[in-house]
Amino acid sequence: MIVRLRKLQSDVTASAQRLDAALVEVNGEARDVRRMARALSPKLLLGVGLAGGFLLMVLPKHLRGSTLLGLGNFALTRLLPMLAARDDDK
Repeated sequence: MIVRLRKLQSDVTASAQRLDAALVEVNGEARDVRRMARALSPKLLLGVGLAGGFLLMVLPKHLRGSTLLGLGNFALTRLLPMLAARDDDK
């Protein structure tokens, strides 16, 4: 019984350490997202919103989801880091 309790206690301790590491990683990612969001101008956000709305109206239903996901992926992987780097140069 005591051996089983010690095993469970060590499992809980290991899980707590993994959770702490995951929370530190999430905190770092949240800081990165905040930094990138500051690089976005309101005009850019308005333009992206208008373009997204236009695409929703023009594209057929079966193409909307994949197109918008592709544009979002492009924005997250290419545009945001570029804008954040430009903001760091200032």
